[in-house]
Amino acid sequence: MEKDEIIIQDIINGAKKLMQQYGLKKTTMEDIAQTAGKSKSTLYYYFKDKEEIFDKVINLEIDEFFQAVKTSVNKQADAVSMLKAYIVTKVKILRDKTNLYSIAIKNDLQGRVNKGFTNLRNRYDNEEKLLISSILTKGVESKLFTNEIKTEIDTLSELLVSCIRGIEMDIITHNKNKDLADKADLLIEILIKGIGKKS
Repeated sequence: MEKDEIIIQDIINGAKKLMQQYGLKKTTMEDIAQTAGKSKSTLYYYFKDKEEIFDKVINLEIDEFFQAVKTSVNKQADAVSMLKAYIVTKVKILRDKTNLYSIAIKNDLQGRVNKGFTNLRNRYDNEEKLLISSILTKGVESKLFTNEIKTEIDTLSELLVSCIRGIEMDIITHNKNKDLADKADLLIEILIKGIGKKS
């Protein structure tokens, strides 16, 4: 790793720690510099302000979040288990982790996050849709799901991502549905009755 990359990583790690603990509003460039063991001028050499640092931090946070979901899904043997893992992992991460993604969502809802976060959300939504689409396709191919959904996989993927996003928003903004991970079997059972292979 080059010197510049090491410095940027130190800044991001310091900022992440502070922002998770105090939030974006209460974290200052001076705090970040001190935690990262750098001067304020060094921070301003690499970043124009704390919002730009936050953008970088949130990019990494969402990538880690999505990677954890993907890893959990890919460990499963069949499409039903994969759908359950997708829901359970997302809800558990939101429930158990002090998450900068939550801060970003709250700021976004209040109109305080820039276009970069909107682009990031769009990328994340698209990656989730592709993941769900691959699960549904696997379910059809393995005959766990009815062949009738084959032409609607894109639409179903979008609907499922939107439904889970609604749950995500409730958890983040209203502290609701935190026990959903424990009830994922029920949700999957209802879903599978609709798309499952009819005997």
